[in-house]
Amino acid sequence: PVPPTPTPTNTPAPPTPTPSAGTLIYVSSSTSGTVGGVSFKDEDILVYNTATDTWSMYFDGSDVGLGGTDINAFTILDDGSILLSVNTSASLSIGTIQDEDIVKFIPSSTGSNTAGTFEWYFDGSDVGLDASGEDIDAIGFDSNGNLVVSVLGRFGAGGLSGRDEDLWQFTATSLGANTSGSWSMYFDGSDVGLSDSYDEDVWGTWLDAQGDIYLTTRGVFSVPGVSGDGADIFTFTPTSLGKNTAGSYQMYWDGSAYGFGGERMDGFFIQP
Repeated sequence: PVPPTPTPTNTPAPPTPTPSAGTLIYVSSSTSGTVGGVSFKDEDILVYNTATDTWSMYFDGSDVGLGGTDINAFTILDDGSILLSVNTSASLSIGTIQDEDIVKFIPSSTGSNTAGTFEWYFDGSDVGLDASGEDIDAIGFDSNGNLVVSVLGRFGAGGLSGRDEDLWQFTATSLGANTSGSWSMYFDGSDVGLSDSYDEDVWGTWLDAQGDIYLTTRGVFSVPGVSGDGADIFTFTPTSLGKNTAGSYQMYWDGSAYGFGGERMDGFFIQP
């Protein structure tokens, strides 16, 4: 007799790390628009509440002197302070900031009536970010608390060089108006398919406690297993980092499903 044909065993795909109910997703856009009934400009930060499926204004940049600039990188610290970088020079109470700098905003109120004070956090020109294209366009922190950034164009500081799809770790010896420390490569995007086009420039990042890297890009991207556009957030789970980056991608948040379609997200933060 002919032996029966074995029934194929289907190996389940790993679960997609979608936001859990109650997760807050903070975003900034490169343009003005309206989402969920909330009007915004490029100097603002919005927050999407996954539990209530609602949008609200979180940071109104024009209230605190950032009208006419574009917030193109930010993150939120545990104490509620906001670290941010803008796309052009701006005059604030602490002096003139440039696009390679990071300032800390300490809020006394947020939302449609944003108020607070600024402090210097990171002076990029002190540590080699002094060329055209070295505009900081992504801010995050690794599990050891080291600053992680990406830049708009080519990177060349601390004897290292790279491109706009990479992430760079900064190990600080001092921060503020007199910044010092050392650079190292954290994530080499070209190793993992993130350098095929101009639109695959990393425009935002957030790193979770497990070491996964959350990313958004300038526009349309296509990496192994995942494709999307500048309104989306996707994840990279590393098996190795640095000059020999390896790992796998998954989609995390499709902005078009929540009213953010057509936007280019140039900064985000996730509060699980």
